[in-house]
Amino acid sequence: MRVLDGVRRAVLGCTRTLAGTAMLVIGLMMLTISYDVAARFLFAAPTDWAYPLNAVGVLAATALAAPHLYARGAHIGMDLVHRGLGPRAQRACDAATAVSALLLGVVLAVTGFRSMQVGLTGGLVGAGTFGIPLWIPDALLGIAGVLLAVVAVLFPPSAQDDPAGEADV
Repeated sequence: MRVLDGVRRAVLGCTRTLAGTAMLVIGLMMLTISYDVAARFLFAAPTDWAYPLNAVGVLAATALAAPHLYARGAHIGMDLVHRGLGPRAQRACDAATAVSALLLGVVLAVTGFRSMQVGLTGGLVGAGTFGIPLWIPDALLGIAGVLLAVVAVLFPPSAQDDPAGEADV
């Protein structure tokens, strides 16, 4: 059991790092949006790069934070409904949640890495003058998918009250 706890702590550390990266991305998005608003209204010169950059930022922040939020049990839930169910129904809902998270993680990982390969091979970039290489957001989806699948197995919903014996992160 100690080995499994060590694995959980290591995975939680990885997800925490990605969640921290998501917070940094949101902060950078706030700066770029503020700059774009100022340039638009003060100088009548909107940027052509803020929108595509922030579109990737929203995707990155969401995908990178999801595994950590799931592992900590901090994702959006139907607690009011869940608490009203009997123990057997709660276990069934918890199992359905874990299987759904696992499947979503696998789909994100497979499609993200396949799209990344296509983007790299084809040299695909986003639209506009600020062409973001499309393999970058695809790689983020693939990485997030792998970690979401792993946390779905290591942190079942019923054990998410205090994963790996840690206090709130």
